[in-house]
Amino acid sequence: TFMADQPDYYKVLGVASSATAQQIRDAYKRASLKTHPDRVPVDSPDRASRTRQFQRVNDAYYTLSDRERRRQYDAARRDHFAEEDDTADEEVPRGGAGAFPWSTFGFGGSEQERQGRDSDQFGSVFEEMLREEGMASEEADGQSVPTKKFWSLVGAVSGGALGFIVANVPGALAGAVAGNRLGAVRDAKGKSVYDVFIELPQSDRARLLSELAAKTLSVLRLESKVACWYLCLLFTFYLTIQINLPNLPEASAHTIPTMATAATGVYPSLENRPLKGTVCLFDVDETLSPARQPATAEMHELLSQLRHKCAIGYISGSDFVKQQEQLGSSSVPVVSLFDFCFAENGLNSFRLGKPLASTSFIEWLGEDKYQNLVNFTLRYLADVRLPRKRGTFIEFRKGMINISPVGRNATIAERNEFEEYDNVHNVRKTLVEALRKEFPDYGLTYSIGGKISFDVFPTGWDKTYCLRHLEAEKESTGVEYKNIHFFGDKCMPGGNDHEIFSDERTIGHSVDSPEHTMKLLRELFELS
Repeated sequence: TFMADQPDYYKVLGVASSATAQQIRDAYKRASLKTHPDRVPVDSPDRASRTRQFQRVNDAYYTLSDRERRRQYDAARRDHFAEEDDTADEEVPRGGAGAFPWSTFGFGGSEQERQGRDSDQFGSVFEEMLREEGMASEEADGQSVPTKKFWSLVGAVSGGALGFIVANVPGALAGAVAGNRLGAVRDAKGKSVYDVFIELPQSDRARLLSELAAKTLSVLRLESKVACWYLCLLFTFYLTIQINLPNLPEASAHTIPTMATAATGVYPSLENRPLKGTVCLFDVDETLSPARQPATAEMHELLSQLRHKCAIGYISGSDFVKQQEQLGSSSVPVVSLFDFCFAENGLNSFRLGKPLASTSFIEWLGEDKYQNLVNFTLRYLADVRLPRKRGTFIEFRKGMINISPVGRNATIAERNEFEEYDNVHNVRKTLVEALRKEFPDYGLTYSIGGKISFDVFPTGWDKTYCLRHLEAEKESTGVEYKNIHFFGDKCMPGGNDHEIFSDERTIGHSVDSPEHTMKLLRELFELS
């Protein structure tokens, strides 16, 4: 095998190491379909192994689909297959991504190996800053080599020491290289890295922070100890920016409200996006991700590209907890990944990580009417016979209620089973008709969405509700969104995407899968 903690990603996808980007993309689609855990029953003994295979396929594509990540991976891969008679102590890790020129301290390794290793980890993050300021030269292989002076050496030693404190030897490797790079900036300019950073054009600052954040997410996905050092470095930048917020340009200061949303600052402000009057809104299930499952690395990569061009947001009937599960991660809040986050049809919303004013369903309907609605629904469902029933038949949300005949606690396999049953027996549609007949004067809208449920909310509180937040941008920021693209899968009459899909203020795109969404985005916005 390639490495115990990092498999041979080319082998995982079944392609040669010389494969083109398109060949890698095609191989990923085939492999992800072949290994998807939902292709076997939920109780199958093979499901756990298929889940691990599926994760490896996603990790492989995440690494090989990006030019810089692939370059770093290839460097590590080549080093692994190089001379096997290395005489250095086993405690000194091999070179490649994250490696440091250990020969500086008297360890094994040739000068050529040292030069090939010392810029793999953090070189690309700062090399543009160095070149722009005339602090580095570009070698034949395209790498930038900073002048090694006093602060370069001090930075290497200090960074290595801090990295060792954080994550032992792996942290020392990354820390030493990062410190060396940061010291080179100070050597060449005679001022702090922060001062040099602030003097760069905003677009360059955005690009540098974006790459640093991307590296952090990359190593987090690989569960590497080196992630600890990346987080320390990113946190240091964040604190520095927070302390110096009064000195930042006004346009970008509001984009760094919390550590989680510091990533927002890597994109141009909403007023400075190339497609200033354009925003793309996305449904979540079967649009950005499979129903109730996480979005892929490929989708996140594409959305990041799109966000550099125009504003992006999602609109969902479910609450933030479910969107965090599908679009965010344990370390990355979903509100940091989109400019606009519209949960519960926009009744619970965030703009650039900050909450907007919200409205309550229960306050609008009243307790008596609410109990009438709930009691009728539970009595009705008690008499419905289904292949399976689980739990949480009514979910109370801030702006609506969600009713599920099978129960929201159903597994993915049970959800798929109910969807097939419902397509034949119209369980949800029949219940909606019964509710309309029982409560004709309640002013409620019933919207079928997803695989197992439907939403109930005041008429006018459908997904078009979120458009009022976008229209308010004209007064607050001067940005008028004249081109509002909406992507969703339930766009037929009665579907929970129909109202916003057919609204005259939007440009509707009906999709049938996340892959379809990505295909349209690449065609419409010339994304790679």
